Amino acid sequence: MEGKGPMASWRDWNRRRLRALREERLDRMIDALNEERRPPAPAEPEEAELLAVARMLKSLRGVPEPAEGWRPLVAAGRGLEAIGALDALHALDAGAKERRLAGAGEGEGAGALGAKEQDDTRAREREGAWTRSRRRRVGIAAAALVAGLALAAVFAPWPGIPGLGGWLRAQLGLGPAPETDVVHAMERAVAQLHSYHAVLEKRTTNAAGETWLVRRIEIWVDGDRYVTRDDTGVVTVHDGRRKWQVRPADRVVAVLPPLPDVRPFDLEDEARAALRYPHRVVGHEQVAGREVIRLRIEPPGGLPYDLWVDAESHLPLRLRTAMQNGIQTETTFVRFEANVAVDPSRFRFHVPAGYRVEEENPGQLVDTPAEAAAIAGFTPLLPDEAPRRILAARDRVVLDYGETVIVEEPAQGPFEPQPNAALGSAGQDGLLEVFGARLRWRQQGLEITVEGPRRVELARALALDIQLPDPNRDPGVGTGFDPEVEVSVDMEVERGSQQQVDAGHSPWMLDPVQVAGAFLLGRFGEQMGGPGALVDRHIRVVHNDGRRAVVEVQVGPVARVYLERRVRQDETGIWTVVGYDPRGS
Repeated sequence: MEGKGPMASWRDWNRRRLRALREERLDRMIDALNEERRPPAPAEPEEAELLAVARMLKSLRGVPEPAEGWRPLVAAGRGLEAIGALDALHALDAGAKERRLAGAGEGEGAGALGAKEQDDTRAREREGAWTRSRRRRVGIAAAALVAGLALAAVFAPWPGIPGLGGWLRAQLGLGPAPETDVVHAMERAVAQLHSYHAVLEKRTTNAAGETWLVRRIEIWVDGDRYVTRDDTGVVTVHDGRRKWQVRPADRVVAVLPPLPDVRPFDLEDEARAALRYPHRVVGHEQVAGREVIRLRIEPPGGLPYDLWVDAESHLPLRLRTAMQNGIQTETTFVRFEANVAVDPSRFRFHVPAGYRVEEENPGQLVDTPAEAAAIAGFTPLLPDEAPRRILAARDRVVLDYGETVIVEEPAQGPFEPQPNAALGSAGQDGLLEVFGARLRWRQQGLEITVEGPRRVELARALALDIQLPDPNRDPGVGTGFDPEVEVSVDMEVERGSQQQVDAGHSPWMLDPVQVAGAFLLGRFGEQMGGPGALVDRHIRVVHNDGRRAVVEVQVGPVARVYLERRVRQDETGIWTVVGYDPRGS
Protein backbone atom coordinates (compact mmCIF):
# COMPACT_ATOMS: atom_id res chain seq x y z
CA MET A 1 0.00 0.00 0.00
CA GLU A 2 2.92 2.34 0.77
CA GLY A 3 4.15 1.98 -2.80
CA LYS A 4 0.76 2.52 -4.38
CA GLY A 5 -0.28 5.66 -2.51
CA PRO A 6 2.28 8.11 -3.95
CA MET A 7 1.86 6.73 -7.50
CA ALA A 8 -1.92 7.03 -7.29
CA SER A 9 -1.60 10.58 -6.01
CA TRP A 10 0.81 11.44 -8.81
CA ARG A 11 -1.68 10.13 -11.36
CA ASP A 12 -4.44 12.15 -9.70
CA TRP A 13 -2.34 15.30 -9.80
CA ASN A 14 -1.38 14.72 -13.45
CA ARG A 15 -5.00 14.08 -14.39
CA ARG A 16 -6.08 17.31 -12.69
CA ARG A 17 -3.32 19.23 -14.44
CA LEU A 18 -4.34 17.91 -17.88
CA ARG A 19 -7.96 18.65 -17.11
CA ALA A 20 -7.12 22.20 -16.12
CA LEU A 21 -5.13 22.71 -19.33
CA ARG A 22 -8.05 21.46 -21.42
CA GLU A 23 -10.44 23.76 -19.58
CA GLU A 24 -8.14 26.70 -20.17
CA ARG A 25 -7.88 25.95 -23.89
CA LEU A 26 -11.66 25.64 -24.14
CA ASP A 27 -12.06 28.92 -22.22
CA ARG A 28 -9.70 30.69 -24.62
CA MET A 29 -11.60 29.30 -27.61
CA ILE A 30 -14.97 30.51 -26.27
CA ASP A 31 -13.58 33.91 -25.24
CA ALA A 32 -12.12 34.35 -28.72
CA LEU A 33 -15.45 33.49 -30.32
CA ASN A 34 -17.29 35.96 -28.06
CA GLU A 35 -14.77 38.69 -28.94
CA GLU A 36 -15.11 37.88 -32.67
CA ARG A 37 -11.48 36.72 -32.85
CA ARG A 38 -10.03 33.60 -34.43
CA PRO A 39 -9.84 30.95 -31.67
CA PRO A 40 -6.59 29.04 -31.04
CA ALA A 41 -6.13 25.88 -33.09
CA PRO A 42 -7.45 22.71 -31.37
CA ALA A 43 -4.71 20.45 -30.02
CA GLU A 44 -6.81 17.25 -30.11
CA PRO A 45 -9.69 15.85 -32.18
CA GLU A 46 -12.01 16.15 -29.17
CA GLU A 47 -11.19 19.85 -28.91
CA ALA A 48 -11.94 20.32 -32.59
CA GLU A 49 -15.37 18.77 -32.09
CA LEU A 50 -16.06 20.94 -29.03
CA LEU A 51 -14.97 24.05 -30.95
CA ALA A 52 -17.40 23.19 -33.74
CA VAL A 53 -20.20 22.76 -31.20
CA ALA A 54 -19.27 26.06 -29.54
CA ARG A 55 -19.46 27.84 -32.90
CA MET A 56 -22.95 26.45 -33.50
CA LEU A 57 -23.99 27.24 -29.93
CA LYS A 58 -22.94 30.86 -30.31
CA SER A 59 -25.11 31.21 -33.41
CA LEU A 60 -28.24 29.98 -31.62
CA ARG A 61 -31.07 32.26 -30.46
CA GLY A 62 -33.33 31.24 -27.63
CA VAL A 63 -31.25 28.25 -26.62
CA PRO A 64 -33.39 25.63 -24.81
CA GLU A 65 -32.55 24.75 -21.24
CA PRO A 66 -30.64 21.49 -20.75
CA ALA A 67 -32.29 18.41 -19.33
CA GLU A 68 -33.37 18.25 -15.71
CA GLY A 69 -30.40 17.60 -13.43
CA TRP A 70 -27.65 19.11 -15.60
CA ARG A 71 -27.53 22.55 -13.91
CA PRO A 72 -26.87 21.31 -10.31
CA LEU A 73 -24.14 18.96 -11.54
CA VAL A 74 -22.31 21.63 -13.51
CA ALA A 75 -22.80 24.33 -10.88
CA ALA A 76 -21.17 22.04 -8.30
CA GLY A 77 -18.21 21.39 -10.57
CA ARG A 78 -19.07 17.71 -10.81
CA GLY A 79 -19.59 17.84 -14.56
CA LEU A 80 -16.03 19.03 -15.17
CA GLU A 81 -14.60 16.46 -12.76
CA ALA A 82 -16.55 13.72 -14.52
CA ILE A 83 -15.06 14.82 -17.83
CA GLY A 84 -11.54 14.47 -16.45
CA ALA A 85 -12.21 11.12 -14.81
CA LEU A 86 -13.87 9.65 -17.88
CA ASP A 87 -11.15 11.03 -20.12
CA ALA A 88 -8.49 9.23 -18.09
CA LEU A 89 -10.48 6.02 -17.99
CA HIS A 90 -11.14 6.16 -21.74
CA ALA A 91 -7.39 6.08 -22.38
CA LEU A 92 -7.02 2.75 -20.56
CA ASP A 93 -7.72 -0.76 -21.82
CA ALA A 94 -10.69 -2.73 -20.46
CA GLY A 95 -8.70 -4.54 -17.75
CA ALA A 96 -7.10 -1.38 -16.49
CA LYS A 97 -10.52 0.29 -16.37
CA GLU A 98 -11.86 -2.46 -14.14
CA ARG A 99 -8.83 -2.26 -11.83
CA ARG A 100 -9.09 1.54 -11.69
CA LEU A 101 -12.80 1.43 -10.86
CA ALA A 102 -12.35 -1.36 -8.30
CA GLY A 103 -9.49 0.43 -6.55
CA ALA A 104 -10.84 3.93 -6.80
CA GLY A 105 -10.81 4.32 -3.01
CA GLU A 106 -7.35 2.90 -2.42
CA GLY A 107 -4.72 5.42 -1.48
CA GLU A 108 -7.19 8.27 -1.25
CA GLY A 109 -5.84 10.96 1.02
CA ALA A 110 -2.28 9.58 0.87
CA GLY A 111 0.69 10.70 -1.17
CA ALA A 112 2.87 13.71 -1.82
CA LEU A 113 0.12 16.32 -1.91
CA GLY A 114 -1.95 15.06 1.03
CA ALA A 115 -5.70 15.20 1.45
CA LYS A 116 -5.88 18.86 2.40
CA GLU A 117 -3.66 19.93 -0.48
CA GLN A 118 -5.83 17.93 -2.92
CA ASP A 119 -8.98 19.60 -1.59
CA ASP A 120 -7.38 23.04 -1.80
CA THR A 121 -6.22 22.37 -5.34
CA ARG A 122 -9.70 21.23 -6.38
CA ALA A 123 -11.24 24.33 -4.80
CA ARG A 124 -8.80 26.66 -6.55
CA GLU A 125 -9.38 24.97 -9.92
CA ARG A 126 -13.14 25.08 -9.46
CA GLU A 127 -13.08 28.73 -8.42
CA GLY A 128 -10.81 29.64 -11.34
CA ALA A 129 -12.93 27.75 -13.81
CA TRP A 130 -16.16 29.42 -12.78
CA THR A 131 -14.54 32.87 -12.44
CA ARG A 132 -13.59 32.57 -16.09
CA SER A 133 -17.06 31.24 -16.86
CA ARG A 134 -18.60 34.41 -15.47
CA ARG A 135 -16.65 36.44 -18.00
CA ARG A 136 -18.23 34.59 -20.90
CA ARG A 137 -21.00 36.37 -22.72
CA VAL A 138 -22.89 33.21 -23.52
CA GLY A 139 -24.19 32.96 -19.93
CA ILE A 140 -24.73 30.14 -17.48
CA ALA A 141 -27.13 28.15 -19.69
CA ALA A 142 -24.69 28.12 -22.58
CA ALA A 143 -21.81 27.12 -20.32
CA ALA A 144 -23.88 24.28 -18.91
CA LEU A 145 -24.70 23.05 -22.39
CA VAL A 146 -21.07 23.15 -23.47
CA ALA A 147 -20.11 21.15 -20.39
CA GLY A 148 -22.88 18.69 -21.16
CA LEU A 149 -21.71 18.37 -24.75
CA ALA A 150 -18.17 17.75 -23.55
CA LEU A 151 -19.43 15.05 -21.22
CA ALA A 152 -21.45 13.48 -24.03
CA ALA A 153 -18.43 13.53 -26.32
CA VAL A 154 -16.58 11.38 -23.79
CA PHE A 155 -19.52 9.08 -23.10
CA ALA A 156 -20.46 8.42 -26.72
CA PRO A 157 -17.38 6.43 -27.85
CA TRP A 158 -17.06 4.47 -24.61
CA PRO A 159 -18.36 0.91 -25.22
CA GLY A 160 -21.17 -0.11 -22.93
CA ILE A 161 -22.38 3.39 -22.07
CA PRO A 162 -25.19 4.88 -24.19
CA GLY A 163 -24.05 8.10 -25.87
CA LEU A 164 -25.76 11.31 -24.87
CA GLY A 165 -24.66 13.17 -27.99
CA GLY A 166 -27.77 12.34 -29.98
CA TRP A 167 -30.12 13.67 -27.29
CA LEU A 168 -28.18 16.89 -26.82
CA ARG A 169 -27.80 17.51 -30.53
CA ALA A 170 -31.53 16.93 -31.01
CA GLN A 171 -32.31 19.38 -28.18
CA LEU A 172 -30.01 21.98 -29.69
CA GLY A 173 -31.19 21.38 -33.24
CA LEU A 174 -27.59 20.81 -34.30
CA GLY A 175 -28.30 17.71 -36.33
CA PRO A 176 -28.79 14.05 -35.45
CA ALA A 177 -26.20 11.50 -34.42
CA PRO A 178 -27.89 8.10 -33.86
CA GLU A 179 -30.16 6.63 -36.51
CA THR A 180 -33.37 7.44 -34.62
CA ASP A 181 -32.42 11.12 -34.55
CA VAL A 182 -31.53 11.02 -38.26
CA VAL A 183 -34.93 9.66 -39.23
CA HIS A 184 -36.90 12.01 -36.97
CA ALA A 185 -34.90 14.97 -38.25
CA MET A 186 -35.64 13.85 -41.80
CA GLU A 187 -39.36 13.67 -41.02
CA ARG A 188 -39.30 17.22 -39.62
CA ALA A 189 -37.30 18.54 -42.58
CA VAL A 190 -39.66 16.99 -45.12
CA ALA A 191 -42.69 18.34 -43.23
CA GLN A 192 -41.23 21.85 -43.52
CA LEU A 193 -40.62 21.44 -47.26
CA HIS A 194 -43.32 23.31 -49.18
CA SER A 195 -41.69 23.59 -52.59
CA TYR A 196 -38.44 22.73 -54.31
CA HIS A 197 -36.53 22.73 -57.58
CA ALA A 198 -34.20 19.80 -58.17
CA VAL A 199 -32.33 17.74 -60.72
CA LEU A 200 -32.75 14.01 -60.31
CA GLU A 201 -30.56 11.30 -61.80
CA LYS A 202 -31.79 7.72 -62.13
CA ARG A 203 -29.52 4.76 -62.77
CA THR A 204 -30.71 1.21 -63.24
CA THR A 205 -28.11 -1.54 -62.82
CA ASN A 206 -28.34 -5.23 -63.62
CA ALA A 207 -27.08 -8.13 -61.51
CA ALA A 208 -23.69 -8.03 -63.25
CA GLY A 209 -23.17 -4.44 -62.09
CA GLU A 210 -23.67 -2.97 -65.56
CA THR A 211 -25.57 0.30 -65.90
CA TRP A 212 -28.78 -0.59 -67.69
CA LEU A 213 -30.57 2.73 -67.89
CA VAL A 214 -29.72 6.36 -67.10
CA ARG A 215 -32.22 9.21 -66.92
CA ARG A 216 -31.82 12.81 -65.81
CA ILE A 217 -34.96 14.66 -64.74
CA GLU A 218 -35.54 18.26 -63.69
CA ILE A 219 -38.34 18.69 -61.14
CA TRP A 220 -40.41 21.61 -59.87
CA VAL A 221 -42.72 20.88 -56.91
CA ASP A 222 -45.17 23.26 -55.23
CA GLY A 223 -47.44 21.56 -52.74
CA ASP A 224 -49.40 18.84 -54.55
CA ARG A 225 -48.46 20.23 -57.98
CA TYR A 226 -45.38 19.23 -59.91
CA VAL A 227 -43.64 19.46 -63.28
CA THR A 228 -40.93 17.12 -64.56
CA ARG A 229 -38.78 17.39 -67.68
CA ASP A 230 -36.57 14.47 -68.71
CA ASP A 231 -33.46 14.46 -70.86
CA THR A 232 -35.50 13.65 -73.99
CA GLY A 233 -37.54 16.85 -73.58
CA VAL A 234 -40.76 15.15 -72.42
CA VAL A 235 -42.58 17.35 -69.88
CA THR A 236 -45.08 15.87 -67.40
CA VAL A 237 -47.40 18.24 -65.51
CA HIS A 238 -49.80 17.57 -62.64
CA ASP A 239 -51.67 20.71 -61.59
CA GLY A 240 -53.42 19.05 -58.66
CA ARG A 241 -56.54 18.19 -60.67
CA ARG A 242 -55.37 16.82 -64.01
CA LYS A 243 -52.23 15.46 -65.59
CA TRP A 244 -50.69 15.68 -69.05
CA GLN A 245 -47.48 15.10 -70.99
CA VAL A 246 -45.95 17.25 -73.72
CA ARG A 247 -43.99 15.04 -76.15
CA PRO A 248 -41.86 17.04 -78.60
CA ALA A 249 -40.80 14.02 -80.68
CA ASP A 250 -44.45 13.21 -81.53
CA ARG A 251 -45.71 16.82 -81.31
CA VAL A 252 -48.43 15.56 -79.00
CA VAL A 253 -49.98 16.75 -75.73
CA ALA A 254 -51.25 13.54 -74.12
CA VAL A 255 -53.93 13.99 -71.46
CA LEU A 256 -53.41 11.31 -68.81
CA PRO A 257 -55.55 9.96 -65.98
CA PRO A 258 -54.52 11.70 -62.74
CA LEU A 259 -54.35 8.35 -60.95
CA PRO A 260 -52.39 6.26 -60.39
CA ASP A 261 -49.79 8.99 -60.00
CA VAL A 262 -46.16 7.94 -59.56
CA ARG A 263 -43.67 10.68 -58.78
CA PRO A 264 -39.99 10.17 -59.61
CA PHE A 265 -39.00 10.41 -55.93
CA ASP A 266 -41.57 11.01 -53.19
CA LEU A 267 -39.76 12.53 -50.20
CA GLU A 268 -42.72 12.14 -47.85
CA ASP A 269 -43.10 8.45 -48.67
CA GLU A 270 -39.42 7.77 -48.01
CA ALA A 271 -39.49 9.62 -44.68
CA ARG A 272 -42.58 7.70 -43.57
CA ALA A 273 -41.08 4.37 -44.65
CA ALA A 274 -37.87 5.04 -42.72
CA LEU A 275 -39.89 5.78 -39.58
CA ARG A 276 -42.18 2.80 -40.03
CA TYR A 277 -39.54 0.16 -40.76
CA PRO A 278 -36.48 -0.99 -38.78
CA HIS A 279 -33.41 0.98 -39.83
CA ARG A 280 -29.80 1.60 -38.87
CA VAL A 281 -26.89 3.85 -39.80
CA VAL A 282 -24.36 1.99 -41.97
CA GLY A 283 -21.95 4.79 -42.86
CA HIS A 284 -21.11 8.40 -43.59
CA GLU A 285 -20.39 9.33 -47.21
CA GLN A 286 -20.58 12.12 -49.77
CA VAL A 287 -23.33 12.46 -52.38
CA ALA A 288 -23.25 15.25 -54.97
CA GLY A 289 -20.62 17.04 -52.88
CA ARG A 290 -22.71 16.87 -49.68
CA GLU A 291 -21.99 15.07 -46.43
CA VAL A 292 -24.63 12.37 -45.99
CA ILE A 293 -25.63 9.66 -43.53
CA ARG A 294 -26.37 6.30 -45.10
CA LEU A 295 -29.33 4.39 -43.65
CA ARG A 296 -30.23 0.77 -44.21
CA ILE A 297 -34.04 0.36 -44.24
CA GLU A 298 -35.23 -3.18 -43.53
CA PRO A 299 -38.95 -3.69 -44.28
CA PRO A 300 -40.33 -6.75 -42.47
CA GLY A 301 -40.60 -9.61 -44.91
CA GLY A 302 -39.00 -7.54 -47.68
CA LEU A 303 -35.54 -6.86 -49.04
CA PRO A 304 -33.41 -4.14 -47.37
CA TYR A 305 -32.63 -0.96 -49.26
CA ASP A 306 -30.49 2.13 -48.62
CA LEU A 307 -31.38 5.78 -48.10
CA TRP A 308 -28.83 8.61 -47.93
CA VAL A 309 -29.80 11.65 -45.81
CA ASP A 310 -28.12 15.06 -46.03
CA ALA A 311 -26.27 15.61 -42.74
CA GLU A 312 -27.07 19.34 -42.75
CA SER A 313 -30.53 19.74 -44.28
CA HIS A 314 -31.72 16.26 -43.16
CA LEU A 315 -33.46 15.77 -46.51
CA PRO A 316 -33.08 12.44 -48.34
CA LEU A 317 -30.64 12.78 -51.25
CA ARG A 318 -30.34 9.24 -52.61
CA LEU A 319 -32.42 6.07 -52.68
CA ARG A 320 -31.11 2.69 -53.82
CA THR A 321 -33.62 -0.12 -54.13
CA ALA A 322 -32.90 -3.76 -53.46
CA MET A 323 -31.90 -5.96 -56.39
CA GLN A 324 -35.18 -7.40 -57.69
CA ASN A 325 -35.58 -9.46 -60.83
CA GLY A 326 -31.95 -8.70 -61.63
CA ILE A 327 -32.56 -4.92 -61.60
CA GLN A 328 -31.56 -2.27 -59.02
CA THR A 329 -32.53 1.40 -59.31
CA GLU A 330 -30.61 4.30 -57.75
CA THR A 331 -32.22 7.74 -57.57
CA THR A 332 -30.03 10.73 -56.64
CA PHE A 333 -30.73 14.45 -56.24
CA VAL A 334 -27.65 15.94 -57.89
CA ARG A 335 -29.06 19.42 -57.22
CA PHE A 336 -31.69 20.50 -54.72
CA GLU A 337 -33.14 23.93 -53.82
CA ALA A 338 -35.62 23.81 -50.94
CA ASN A 339 -38.61 26.13 -50.45
CA VAL A 340 -38.05 28.19 -53.60
CA ALA A 341 -40.72 30.04 -55.56
CA VAL A 342 -42.06 28.09 -58.55
CA ASP A 343 -43.41 30.01 -61.54
CA PRO A 344 -47.22 29.40 -61.60
CA SER A 345 -47.21 29.40 -65.41
CA ARG A 346 -45.47 26.00 -65.34
CA PHE A 347 -48.76 24.45 -64.18
CA ARG A 348 -50.96 25.97 -66.90
CA PHE A 349 -52.31 23.68 -69.60
CA HIS A 350 -50.91 24.85 -72.92
CA VAL A 351 -50.84 23.25 -76.37
CA PRO A 352 -47.81 24.47 -78.37
CA ALA A 353 -48.37 25.51 -81.97
CA GLY A 354 -48.40 22.53 -84.31
CA TYR A 355 -49.15 20.01 -81.53
CA ARG A 356 -52.29 17.87 -81.31
CA VAL A 357 -54.11 16.81 -78.15
CA GLU A 358 -54.42 13.07 -77.55
CA GLU A 359 -57.09 12.20 -75.00
CA GLU A 360 -56.80 8.43 -75.27
CA ASN A 361 -53.17 7.54 -74.91
CA PRO A 362 -51.55 4.07 -74.82
CA GLY A 363 -49.64 4.97 -71.70
CA GLN A 364 -47.51 7.37 -69.76
CA LEU A 365 -43.80 7.70 -70.41
CA VAL A 366 -41.90 6.65 -67.28
CA ASP A 367 -38.21 6.41 -66.43
CA THR A 368 -37.80 3.12 -64.61
CA PRO A 369 -39.38 -0.35 -64.49
CA ALA A 370 -40.41 0.38 -60.89
CA GLU A 371 -42.53 3.34 -62.00
CA ALA A 372 -44.04 1.23 -64.77
CA ALA A 373 -44.92 -1.47 -62.24
CA ALA A 374 -46.63 1.03 -59.95
CA ILE A 375 -48.84 2.31 -62.78
CA ALA A 376 -49.51 -1.02 -64.51
CA GLY A 377 -50.15 -2.99 -61.33
CA PHE A 378 -47.61 -5.74 -62.11
CA THR A 379 -43.84 -6.12 -62.44
CA PRO A 380 -42.80 -6.37 -66.10
CA LEU A 381 -40.25 -8.88 -67.35
CA LEU A 382 -37.16 -7.17 -68.77
CA PRO A 383 -34.48 -8.13 -71.29
CA ASP A 384 -30.85 -7.34 -70.48
CA GLU A 385 -30.87 -4.54 -73.05
CA ALA A 386 -32.42 -1.25 -71.95
CA PRO A 387 -35.32 0.07 -74.05
CA ARG A 388 -35.33 3.52 -75.56
CA ARG A 389 -38.58 4.34 -73.77
CA ILE A 390 -40.98 2.75 -71.29
CA LEU A 391 -44.71 3.47 -71.48
CA ALA A 392 -47.10 2.33 -68.78
CA ALA A 393 -50.87 2.24 -68.42
CA ARG A 394 -53.15 0.22 -66.19
CA ASP A 395 -52.53 -3.52 -66.95
CA ARG A 396 -50.11 -2.68 -69.75
CA VAL A 397 -46.37 -1.97 -70.14
CA VAL A 398 -44.69 -1.19 -73.47
CA LEU A 399 -40.91 -1.42 -73.91
CA ASP A 400 -39.85 0.56 -76.96
CA TYR A 401 -36.78 -0.68 -78.88
CA GLY A 402 -37.25 1.49 -81.94
CA GLU A 403 -38.64 -0.65 -84.76
CA THR A 404 -39.39 -3.48 -82.31
CA VAL A 405 -41.66 -3.22 -79.26
CA ILE A 406 -42.49 -5.52 -76.35
CA VAL A 407 -46.00 -5.36 -74.90
CA GLU A 408 -46.74 -7.07 -71.57
CA GLU A 409 -50.20 -7.53 -70.04
CA PRO A 410 -51.65 -9.78 -67.32
CA ALA A 411 -52.78 -13.13 -68.79
CA GLN A 412 -56.55 -13.64 -68.73
CA GLY A 413 -58.50 -16.74 -69.73
CA PRO A 414 -57.09 -19.50 -71.95
CA PHE A 415 -54.36 -18.70 -74.45
CA GLU A 416 -55.94 -18.57 -77.92
CA PRO A 417 -53.50 -18.27 -80.82
CA GLN A 418 -54.49 -16.42 -83.96
CA PRO A 419 -56.18 -19.07 -86.13
CA ASN A 420 -53.79 -18.68 -89.04
CA ALA A 421 -50.67 -18.20 -86.90
CA ALA A 422 -47.80 -20.66 -86.81
CA LEU A 423 -47.18 -22.34 -83.46
CA GLY A 424 -43.96 -22.86 -81.59
CA SER A 425 -43.43 -23.49 -77.90
CA ALA A 426 -42.61 -21.19 -74.98
CA GLY A 427 -43.59 -20.27 -71.45
CA GLN A 428 -46.18 -21.63 -69.08
CA ASP A 429 -48.81 -22.75 -71.64
CA GLY A 430 -46.22 -24.25 -73.97
CA LEU A 431 -47.57 -22.35 -76.98
CA LEU A 432 -45.86 -19.66 -79.01
CA GLU A 433 -47.91 -17.79 -81.59
CA VAL A 434 -45.96 -16.74 -84.67
CA PHE A 435 -47.91 -14.43 -86.93
CA GLY A 436 -46.07 -12.29 -89.44
CA ALA A 437 -43.54 -10.13 -87.58
CA ARG A 438 -45.17 -10.89 -84.22
CA LEU A 439 -44.46 -13.42 -81.48
CA ARG A 440 -46.90 -13.97 -78.61
CA TRP A 441 -46.80 -16.30 -75.61
CA ARG A 442 -47.47 -16.49 -71.88
CA GLN A 443 -44.87 -16.49 -69.15
CA GLN A 444 -45.03 -16.00 -65.36
CA GLY A 445 -48.66 -14.89 -65.48
CA LEU A 446 -48.10 -12.36 -68.27
CA GLU A 447 -49.09 -12.36 -71.93
CA ILE A 448 -46.11 -11.05 -73.90
CA THR A 449 -46.13 -9.79 -77.48
CA VAL A 450 -42.92 -8.91 -79.33
CA GLU A 451 -43.34 -7.31 -82.74
CA GLY A 452 -40.72 -6.03 -85.16
CA PRO A 453 -37.53 -7.07 -86.93
CA ARG A 454 -35.74 -7.94 -83.67
CA ARG A 455 -38.62 -10.02 -82.31
CA VAL A 456 -36.74 -13.33 -82.09
CA GLU A 457 -33.66 -11.82 -80.41
CA LEU A 458 -35.65 -9.91 -77.78
CA ALA A 459 -38.11 -12.78 -77.20
CA ARG A 460 -35.22 -15.13 -76.45
CA ALA A 461 -33.86 -12.57 -73.99
CA LEU A 462 -37.11 -13.01 -72.04
CA ALA A 463 -37.82 -16.73 -72.55
CA LEU A 464 -34.83 -19.02 -72.96
CA ASP A 465 -37.06 -22.01 -73.82
CA ILE A 466 -38.60 -20.47 -76.94
CA GLN A 467 -38.76 -22.83 -79.92
CA LEU A 468 -39.83 -21.41 -83.26
CA PRO A 469 -41.94 -23.50 -85.66
CA ASP A 470 -39.83 -25.96 -87.67
CA PRO A 471 -41.40 -27.50 -90.83
CA ASN A 472 -38.93 -30.38 -90.60
CA ARG A 473 -39.91 -31.29 -87.03
CA ASP A 474 -42.36 -34.09 -86.25
CA PRO A 475 -45.77 -32.51 -85.54
CA GLY A 476 -46.09 -34.84 -82.57
CA VAL A 477 -49.32 -36.56 -83.59
CA GLY A 478 -49.52 -40.09 -84.94
CA THR A 479 -46.34 -41.05 -86.77
CA GLY A 480 -45.79 -37.54 -88.17
CA PHE A 481 -47.43 -35.59 -90.93
CA ASP A 482 -48.81 -38.74 -92.52
CA PRO A 483 -52.60 -38.71 -93.04
CA GLU A 484 -54.32 -42.09 -93.36
CA VAL A 485 -56.64 -40.75 -96.05
CA GLU A 486 -55.17 -38.42 -98.66
CA VAL A 487 -57.26 -35.72 -100.34
CA SER A 488 -56.50 -34.78 -103.94
CA VAL A 489 -55.65 -31.14 -104.61
CA ASP A 490 -56.27 -29.17 -107.81
CA MET A 491 -53.52 -26.57 -107.85
CA GLU A 492 -55.25 -24.46 -110.49
CA VAL A 493 -58.23 -24.09 -108.18
CA GLU A 494 -55.95 -23.33 -105.25
CA ARG A 495 -54.08 -20.63 -107.16
CA GLY A 496 -57.39 -19.05 -108.12
CA SER A 497 -58.50 -19.10 -104.49
CA GLN A 498 -55.24 -17.46 -103.45
CA GLN A 499 -55.85 -14.65 -105.90
CA GLN A 500 -59.34 -14.16 -104.50
CA VAL A 501 -57.92 -13.86 -100.97
CA ASP A 502 -55.23 -11.44 -102.16
CA ALA A 503 -58.02 -9.31 -103.62
CA GLY A 504 -59.71 -9.15 -100.20
CA HIS A 505 -62.28 -11.92 -100.64
CA SER A 506 -62.78 -15.13 -98.59
CA PRO A 507 -60.36 -14.26 -95.76
CA TRP A 508 -61.52 -17.41 -93.90
CA MET A 509 -59.18 -19.40 -96.16
CA LEU A 510 -56.23 -17.99 -94.15
CA ASP A 511 -57.54 -19.82 -91.03
CA PRO A 512 -56.76 -23.58 -90.85
CA VAL A 513 -59.67 -24.14 -88.42
CA GLN A 514 -62.24 -22.64 -90.79
CA VAL A 515 -60.76 -24.40 -93.83
CA ALA A 516 -60.90 -27.75 -91.97
CA GLY A 517 -64.48 -27.00 -90.86
CA ALA A 518 -65.59 -26.22 -94.42
CA PHE A 519 -64.00 -29.46 -95.65
CA LEU A 520 -65.68 -31.59 -92.93
CA LEU A 521 -69.10 -30.03 -93.46
CA GLY A 522 -68.79 -30.46 -97.21
CA ARG A 523 -67.59 -34.09 -96.99
CA PHE A 524 -69.54 -35.46 -93.96
CA GLY A 525 -72.47 -33.04 -93.70
CA GLU A 526 -74.84 -33.53 -90.76
CA GLN A 527 -72.50 -35.95 -88.99
CA MET A 528 -70.43 -32.95 -87.97
CA GLY A 529 -73.28 -31.01 -86.32
CA GLY A 530 -73.84 -27.28 -86.71
CA PRO A 531 -71.10 -25.23 -88.43
CA GLY A 532 -70.87 -22.63 -85.67
CA ALA A 533 -70.32 -25.13 -82.87
CA LEU A 534 -67.95 -27.19 -85.00
CA VAL A 535 -65.59 -24.32 -85.73
CA ASP A 536 -65.89 -22.53 -82.39
CA ARG A 537 -65.77 -25.48 -79.97
CA HIS A 538 -64.87 -28.79 -81.62
CA ILE A 539 -61.79 -28.09 -83.74
CA ARG A 540 -58.40 -27.28 -82.21
CA VAL A 541 -55.04 -26.62 -83.85
CA VAL A 542 -52.38 -28.94 -82.38
CA HIS A 543 -49.59 -28.14 -84.82
CA ASN A 544 -48.80 -25.23 -87.10
CA ASP A 545 -45.27 -24.60 -88.31
CA GLY A 546 -46.29 -22.02 -90.88
CA ARG A 547 -46.28 -24.50 -93.76
CA ARG A 548 -48.19 -27.49 -92.36
CA ALA A 549 -50.96 -27.69 -89.80
CA VAL A 550 -52.79 -30.46 -87.94
CA VAL A 551 -56.17 -29.93 -86.27
CA GLU A 552 -57.95 -32.27 -83.87
CA VAL A 553 -61.70 -32.81 -84.25
CA GLN A 554 -63.76 -33.75 -81.19
CA VAL A 555 -67.03 -34.76 -82.94
CA GLY A 556 -67.99 -36.80 -85.99
CA PRO A 557 -66.17 -39.55 -87.89
CA VAL A 558 -62.83 -37.68 -88.30
CA ALA A 559 -60.18 -37.44 -85.58
CA ARG A 560 -57.57 -35.25 -87.32
CA VAL A 561 -57.33 -33.07 -90.44
CA TYR A 562 -54.01 -32.27 -92.18
CA LEU A 563 -53.47 -29.03 -94.07
CA GLU A 564 -50.68 -27.38 -96.04
CA ARG A 565 -49.92 -24.02 -97.55
CA ARG A 566 -49.38 -25.19 -101.09
CA VAL A 567 -49.46 -21.87 -102.95
CA ARG A 568 -47.61 -19.49 -100.61
CA GLN A 569 -45.75 -20.38 -97.43
CA ASP A 570 -46.28 -17.27 -95.29
CA GLU A 571 -49.10 -15.71 -93.30
CA THR A 572 -50.77 -14.48 -96.49
CA GLY A 573 -50.96 -17.99 -97.95
CA ILE A 574 -54.24 -19.95 -97.98
CA TRP A 575 -54.59 -23.36 -96.31
CA THR A 576 -55.46 -26.49 -98.27
CA VAL A 577 -56.72 -29.81 -96.81
CA VAL A 578 -54.41 -32.65 -97.92
CA GLY A 579 -55.73 -35.54 -95.77
CA TYR A 580 -57.39 -36.79 -92.57
CA ASP A 581 -57.46 -39.62 -90.03
CA PRO A 582 -60.78 -41.43 -89.46
CA ARG A 583 -61.82 -41.70 -85.82
CA GLY A 584 -60.90 -44.99 -84.21
CA SER A 585 -58.14 -45.75 -86.67
